[in-house]
Amino acid sequence: MKLQPLPNSGLRLLLNYDEAAMLDQLITQLMQLLQSHSGTALDPDPLFASLEIGGSEEIPEDPALARLFPNAYEEDKQSSQFRRVTEQGLLNRKLQDAALVSSALGLGGGLPDKDTQFEVDILASTLPAWVKTITALRLAIAARIGLDTAEDHDRLLKDEETRGTVLVFDWLAAILESALMMRLSQGDDGDDGFDNSIEDVPV
Repeated sequence: MKLQPLPNSGLRLLLNYDEAAMLDQLITQLMQLLQSHSGTALDPDPLFASLEIGGSEEIPEDPALARLFPNAYEEDKQSSQFRRVTEQGLLNRKLQDAALVSSALGLGGGLPDKDTQFEVDILASTLPAWVKTITALRLAIAARIGLDTAEDHDRLLKDEETRGTVLVFDWLAAILESALMMRLSQGDDGDDGFDNSIEDVPV
């Protein structure tokens, strides 16, 4: 995995076949997870999809979904009310972001030659979707294997059963950190509407 700067605060992500295929598979699994919790079909209009009202009343039982859709308040009643109004719109936005990233990878049309190097351009306008999708993947992975602290990370890395998953988690972190650092080094002025704050993820 390498990143190259492009004009106008853009980035070019260089991936080999195995890296691109793994990222695409992870995003597909994320979308399937989100769709399993969705109460409606995704509206093709991004604006209406993001504004769609609806949702469950309780935090999901699935630990990955619970991490992606945590309670907004400490008090259960307030959290339930807020979730009923906002959860579906939030879910739809996560699906839209993931679909954009998957489309950019370009694996949907079939399997290319394994010697292919993938060059994926990430523009200032699409960087937020990349950051949010990779963050969502890391949140889901962390929840699945019980990775909450640096101590957990070290312990799980030594365990043969979870070592591979932790390495994938760290690889995603490297993509995320590299993209954000390169964006900052390019002197971006933040006028693309990107929120520089992202959800806390264990490192």
